[in-house]
Amino acid sequence: MKLFVLVTLVTVVAAKWKPDPMPEGGTEMSVWESDPVVMQARKMARLMERQDVVTTCRYMLFKEPLKYHAALNACLALEWPITNTGIGMATVRTEAENNDISDLIRLAFGFKFDSKKPYKYGNWALIGLSKRRNNDYKLSEEEEGVFNPEDWYFWNNMRTNFTKWHPGFPDQQMRGPKRDREYQNWVQINKKGYWDDTYSSKALPYTCEYCGKYIVLSKHVTWDKANYHCQDLGLEFAVVNSAADNAELLFAAQLALGEELGGRRFNNSNCVWIGTEEVMDADGVGTNVWRHWNGDELQYSPNWDFKRQPDNWIIPD
Repeated sequence: MKLFVLVTLVTVVAAKWKPDPMPEGGTEMSVWESDPVVMQARKMARLMERQDVVTTCRYMLFKEPLKYHAALNACLALEWPITNTGIGMATVRTEAENNDISDLIRLAFGFKFDSKKPYKYGNWALIGLSKRRNNDYKLSEEEEGVFNPEDWYFWNNMRTNFTKWHPGFPDQQMRGPKRDREYQNWVQINKKGYWDDTYSSKALPYTCEYCGKYIVLSKHVTWDKANYHCQDLGLEFAVVNSAADNAELLFAAQLALGEELGGRRFNNSNCVWIGTEEVMDADGVGTNVWRHWNGDELQYSPNWDFKRQPDNWIIPD
């Protein structure tokens, strides 16, 4: 018997756009695309293609576009399980963190970047970085493409010395009448990891912090196939050994699948596999001993579903 858990009007100016520089370490896109990490991410993308929320172990991306301040409030409204502390918008201060954001966008929207329509939906996502100083005038040509770290802050008042601006940016474009003028003072990242400044009134997919150990993939598969996919992706099948683990898994599942139960209680979309199964005796009868995929025994007494679970129900041939 396998164990599962119940879960519940204005276009941005693009006149200066030039193709992104090639990824470091490759002279052709085919070289980059054959990188093992990229190939693994492609596999994971196929398992996540129907999800509205996509996560890595560091960040989560919401596909539904929001304007910057609404996106920030949405991230802050999320609460970690157990501690009930708020979650903020994504902060990016290293190359590895930047790669995580670009990987998330690829996982959510596919790997192809449409250079003919560089600002189309799915090419970019917001992070929590904005310009707070020297942000209300048109830049001179000499100032365009110059990053001053003293002007830029994350939502939590942290600064960064790491950047990966697309050539020529930030350029602080402006629009609107003089009394209600708007400037590009907020940061979006594209699928290739390059940055651009954008307007706070432009709705985009957005990224929040995430430091969970569980990633839920929404594709429906068998338990054995789920175990295979985890290993194939270089991950480990999830195990739950405490109430805190269980609460964290529930949080991850609700992010990926939504909080509302759909249809009947045991609808497949209401459940996720974890890497635990019951040890059977020689006659195929359950022993009520539960073991994780790695051979370790279950060290936790879960709250089983109220209808006499586990019941070791056997699917007829």
